[in-house]
Amino acid sequence: MKHANALAMFLAIALAATAGAAEFDPGKERWVIKTSVPEGADVTKGKKVAFEDLVKLPNPQDVKRNDSRFDEVRIPAFDNALKVKEGDILTTRAWLHLVAAEEDGDYHIQISGSQDSQKSCMVVEVPLPNERFVKSDSLRPHVKDVRDFVDNKLLAGKPSSGPGSIRRMKTPPFVEITGQLFYDDAHVLKNRETRPAKKPCASAPVWELHPVTAIKFAPKPIH
Repeated sequence: MKHANALAMFLAIALAATAGAAEFDPGKERWVIKTSVPEGADVTKGKKVAFEDLVKLPNPQDVKRNDSRFDEVRIPAFDNALKVKEGDILTTRAWLHLVAAEEDGDYHIQISGSQDSQKSCMVVEVPLPNERFVKSDSLRPHVKDVRDFVDNKLLAGKPSSGPGSIRRMKTPPFVEITGQLFYDDAHVLKNRETRPAKKPCASAPVWELHPVTAIKFAPKPIH
């Protein structure tokens, strides 16, 4: 009987996950890159970068909006003060303000250097832990852990209700986030280094952490 109950529970969870994923469709722009990490990357421990430095990371030279050269390859290393490149696993700490569900299944998360303001805002995203959305068997469990943290610790056990839903944190928590540095060239704007974001964040860098591979609460900074 115990085995039967366990099997029934497993099937219920599997069906729920499949039903949730069915509401979404995988994206197109650089989808292969944004839902993967370089082979052999340690996705649990990234290079530590201060948030205020990360949001100032310049755009790589000569990468255009929706640049087809990089649909399925990462953008090469370029000169910058942080000595980072696309595909690097980075860890930063910031205040988490908003969680939204995108049409491609991603959780769009906005973080900031301030608990009270999103003036310095950055977008980090985590895909659905489903084979349609994340091909790597080894990466998928890490993505699932992040989604579970968001659902249970930030959304009070009430996951996103569907594409377009937005949940703003009444009291933004301070978190430590690890993920792949990713350049979302679909948001490159002429003569600007920022891209539109969900209100109240007016704009954010084109750089993201995507996919997010680890997240946890962090001690609040002492000023």
